[in-house]
Amino acid sequence: MENLEARFKAICLKLWGDEEGEEVYKWIADNRPPYFHGMLVQVMVPMWEMDKVDIKTKILCMCACFTARHMQEVEFMFKAAAHHGIPREHVEEIVLMAGLEGGFPSAEMAIMILMKVYEEHAAKHG
Repeated sequence: MENLEARFKAICLKLWGDEEGEEVYKWIADNRPPYFHGMLVQVMVPMWEMDKVDIKTKILCMCACFTARHMQEVEFMFKAAAHHGIPREHVEEIVLMAGLEGGFPSAEMAIMILMKVYEEHAAKHG
C-alpha cells in the first residue's frame, strides 16, 4: 500500500474540491493522533478507491449512514454532495429515508445542516 498519504489527500480533493478538500485533509491530518491517522488511511483509501459504484452514489450512501447514526459529521458529506452537484432535493430524499430507520430527530438534525451547507455553497459558488 504505497503512497497512502498522497492517495488519501487525492481522495479528499476528489470529494470536496481543491480548496475545501485541502482544508478537510489538513484538519483530519492535524487533529488525529498519528497512529489513528495511519490506521484511518489504511482503511479509507482502498474503500474510496473502489470503482464499481460512482462517487455520487457513495456520497449519498454516506449521507444516509451519518444521518441514521445522528452524526453531525454528516456536514462533511453534504459539502461533498454540493461540490459534486447533487441536487439538494436528492440529498433531502435520502436523509428522509434514513430518518425512517434512524429516527426523525436524526433526519431533522441532518436537514438543518443540509440547508445551511447548500446555502453556504450557493453563496460561495453562485
